[in-house]
Amino acid sequence: MTRCALKAESINHHPKWSNVYNRVAVTLTTHDVGGLSNLDLNMAVFMAELAG
Repeated sequence: MTRCALKAESINHHPKWSNVYNRVAVTLTTHDVGGLSNLDLNMAVFMAELAG
């Protein structure tokens, strides 16, 4: 979560997420466009790469 938070801060795009025990749920959306944007896609790819 720390790496994702640092990435989100660096691109000024913050996901909604929750962390309960050993599970993290993430919602990516861009309110300005009313859905998904390239920022969301980039964050999803970044998170997937971290997850391995």
